[in-house]
Amino acid sequence: MGTPETPVEVRNSTVAMVQPRGNLSKYLNIVRALAVADFRLKYHDSVLGYIWTMLNPMLMFGVYYFVFTVVFPSRIQDYPIFLLIGIFNFAFFQDCTFSAMNSIGNKSGLMKKIYFPRSIIVFASSGTSLLSYLINFVVLLGIIFFLKGIPPLVWLIPVPVICLIIFTIGVSFLLASLYAYFRDMGQIWGVFLLAIFWLSPIVFDVDALPPSISQFVYFNPLTRIFGLFRHYLLYNYFEFRFMAMTVVYSCLTFVMGFVIFTKNESKLPELF
Repeated sequence: MGTPETPVEVRNSTVAMVQPRGNLSKYLNIVRALAVADFRLKYHDSVLGYIWTMLNPMLMFGVYYFVFTVVFPSRIQDYPIFLLIGIFNFAFFQDCTFSAMNSIGNKSGLMKKIYFPRSIIVFASSGTSLLSYLINFVVLLGIIFFLKGIPPLVWLIPVPVICLIIFTIGVSFLLASLYAYFRDMGQIWGVFLLAIFWLSPIVFDVDALPPSISQFVYFNPLTRIFGLFRHYLLYNYFEFRFMAMTVVYSCLTFVMGFVIFTKNESKLPELF
C-alpha cells in the first residue's frame, strides 16, 4: 500500500521547509523557528516570564554564596564572581541537556508525519536553551564589568562560550539517543547532574586540590571550559595548550554524540 500524501496544511507549515534534503539554509530556518517558538512557549504561562531565565541561577548563587562565605568560608579570591561564572554556565549545561533529552519524545508526532533530519529537533531544543543562556551571559558580563572593569582578555571569551555550546550539544545528542531506548534516563541523568555539579569546579578551585585528585577532575571537560571562562574574565591568564585541549575535547564530544545520534535516527519514530 502506498504512503498517503502529506496534507496540504502540513506541507505549507514551517516544518515542511526541511523536506528538500541538503538545503542547509532551510534547515537553519526551521531550527531557528522551532527554537524561538519553544522559547516563547516555555514562559507563556509564567507570571515572571523571561525573568526566570536569570532568576533561577541567581537564586542558586545566593544559596551557595551564603554556604561558602558564611558557613564554610572560602579563601578563593573574588569568590562571588568565581561562583557566578560556574553557576551561570552550569545552568545552561543542565537546562540544555534535559530539554534535548526530552525533545525527541515531545516531537514524536511530528516525526511520524513528515521526514526531516531528526537532529534538527535536538538543535532546535538546544537553541531554545541557548537563547536563555545568552540573556544570562549578558547579565554575567555586566556584573563582572561593574565589579572588576573590562578584563584585558575578554576578547577571548568566545572560545569557552563556543566550547561550552558544542560540548553541551554533543552530550545532548548522546542523551537523546539513550532516552529513545531507556525512558529511565530522565531520572538517571538527574542523579548524574548532581554528581557532575560537585565534580566540576563550580564552588571550589580545582588547583587547590591535591594533584592526584585535580588530575582526575580535569578529565571532566567542563572543568577545562569553566577554567577558560575564569582565565579570561577573572585572572587575565592565557595558556595556548590548555585552550587547544579544551577545544579538542569539546569538538570530539560533539562529533561522537552527533554520529551516534544520526546512526540511530531512522529508528526514532518507531521507538515512541
